[in-house]
Amino acid sequence: MASFSVHPEDNIDKAFLAFCIEIVLLRMGMPQYEKVVSKLEKDYKTHIPECDKNPEALKRVLQEIFGDAYGDILNEIKEEIGDVGSKKYYTDFIFAMTK
Repeated sequence: MASFSVHPEDNIDKAFLAFCIEIVLLRMGMPQYEKVVSKLEKDYKTHIPECDKNPEALKRVLQEIFGDAYGDILNEIKEEIGDVGSKKYYTDFIFAMTK
C-alpha cells in the first residue's frame, strides 16, 4: 500500500523525482531500466519512487550496474530535475547520492 503525505507538494516532489530517475534510465534502454528495477526489488525490497527514503540503495544499484558511468547518470538526473533542484528535498537526495 502506498503512503501519501498530507502535504500535496511532498507527493509532487516524490513523483517528479521518480519521473526524472526513470526518464534517465529509460533513455539508456529498457533492459537497463528493468535491470535496475529488478535489482532494487530483489536486493532492497524497494522501488524507484521509494528511493527518496533510501537513496543509498539506488546509488549502490546504479554503481553495480553501470560502474564508472554512475557519475554521468547522476549528472543526467540532476539535469532532469533542473531548476527545482535547489529545493531542500532534491538537494538532500543528490547529496546522499554523491557522498
